[in-house]
Amino acid sequence: MTIYLIRHAQSAFNAVYDPNKPDPMILDAPITALGKAQAQQAQSEVKQLDLINVIVSPFTRTLQTAQLIFGNRLPFQINSEVREQLCNSCDVGSPPHKLAKDYPHLDFGHLDDCWWHDGEKDHRGISVEPEEVLLERANRFADFLKRESIHSTAIVSHGNFIRALTGIQPKNCEVIEFNPR
Repeated sequence: MTIYLIRHAQSAFNAVYDPNKPDPMILDAPITALGKAQAQQAQSEVKQLDLINVIVSPFTRTLQTAQLIFGNRLPFQINSEVREQLCNSCDVGSPPHKLAKDYPHLDFGHLDDCWWHDGEKDHRGISVEPEEVLLERANRFADFLKRESIHSTAIVSHGNFIRALTGIQPKNCEVIEFNPR
């Protein structure tokens, strides 16, 4: 039951974020030129893997990363369970109708208008997702992978989600083999 977790390529938010400065307020950040190069490098790494499916978070940075790595050679399943923990502006997503316009070949019809974490807003207007909510979501997703016997699948996701699932904090476009227990 081999699964490969791939963190998205460098985003515009990743490129400018400094924890000692105010949030740059880049909603649903796209990837950068460096991110595109990272994805192309990851493409050569995953080419040799025996994959049949790609599960992708609905953020622009993961969709762009998945497109660059896999092109149209594998089917994509959009799954908001593998989204990033909402901590900053980049973790506020785009509504399904906008995503469908940008990616007409993908299905976003099953997503709620607000498919990212929605709760009490902080001083920036951001609904920060508590760590325990992230961990619960990661455990639920791991259970789904086991229950559905998901295998030979790449999951294009995010640093904090992958950390919650595996205990590993990945670099941009890092590929991690994962076997849910």
